[in-house]
Amino acid sequence: MSASSRRHDLDALRVGAFLLLIFYHLGMFYVPWDWHVKSAHIVPALETPMGLLNPWRLTLLFVISGAATRFMLGKLTGGQLAAQRSQRLLIPLVFGMLVVVAPQSWAEVVEKNGYAGSFFDFWPRYLAFDQSFGIILPTYNHLWFVAYLWVYTVVLAAASPWLPRLDRIAERLLGGWGLFVLPILAFGAYLASAGRTWGETHIVFADAYGHLQYGTAFVLGVLLAPQQSVWDRLARARLGTLAAAALCVAIGLPLARLGVESSPGWPGAAFSFLREAYAWMVICTLFGFARRYIRAGSPTLSTLNEAVFPFYIAHQTAIVLAGHLLKPLGLPLLSEASIILAITVAACLATYGLARATPWLRLPLGLKPRATTWRVAPAPAE
Repeated sequence: MSASSRRHDLDALRVGAFLLLIFYHLGMFYVPWDWHVKSAHIVPALETPMGLLNPWRLTLLFVISGAATRFMLGKLTGGQLAAQRSQRLLIPLVFGMLVVVAPQSWAEVVEKNGYAGSFFDFWPRYLAFDQSFGIILPTYNHLWFVAYLWVYTVVLAAASPWLPRLDRIAERLLGGWGLFVLPILAFGAYLASAGRTWGETHIVFADAYGHLQYGTAFVLGVLLAPQQSVWDRLARARLGTLAAAALCVAIGLPLARLGVESSPGWPGAAFSFLREAYAWMVICTLFGFARRYIRAGSPTLSTLNEAVFPFYIAHQTAIVLAGHLLKPLGLPLLSEASIILAITVAACLATYGLARATPWLRLPLGLKPRATTWRVAPAPAE
């Protein structure tokens, strides 16, 4: 997009959503839920705030990604979009699987399987598809988002000739209350059926519920992106959607503590719709406030917008390794968490700096390749 038409509100939300992952994955080291590695300090109190993030944080990212991809289609053909995004997504994904994620898997098999070898003993087995550890190797762990985004982008590129017709349908369906109701009905139906039956796997070829949820979110972003009236409506409705989200929390938290969320039959299914109503109201609220108050960019936002993909690639490996290596020291909870966070931020900044300074690492670490400027030599004087 040109500087004058760039959606700085969506840039800011994208940066915020990705940076939130640093704190969320740090929390995964301490919350009672299963994860790659775990701290000796388990904090059950984290379940509620992290549970309030779970329903909307990834759906928000896929809606924003869909919108950003649609804006790209304003300058590229479907084929050009598929080629460009394949370069920008598949190269970091493959590099991430082979290099960046490997230390996470090593730390996991050390903690869960009692593996006694060093990382350099483990890495050749990881690259050789050794499945004897009981986990899929090689793997993409947190980079599953990149794999899903590539799939949805390629499908969109193939479907781009039908976008004008889909836009007209979307204008009718998402006009008025449809914008606030239809996504809740769709996401609620997915969770009440596929979500409760199969769950979410993050395996790109075996994740029916994940693709329903995130594929629909991506499509919503694609269809909403060019509709300026929709974004203005979200800005006007921001206080109402915030109140609706708060009401869903007030109703949902007591029900969740009673175990309704996992109960069979209609109570659990009804809770699925309540959960998705909360999620969509939060997303609408974030879009509304961002649209209302973020109209201009800044050098800081531009830098973060460029840096956020390298940060995303590096952050979870930094958390997992730092947590795993610090755990034997028996540090107090706050000291341990603070050191892990500091190491993670330093690793993210170092990854971004390395990518900027090393041309051949720009694409693998998530930056655009440097533009090549061709200069035509002046004709020799006769």
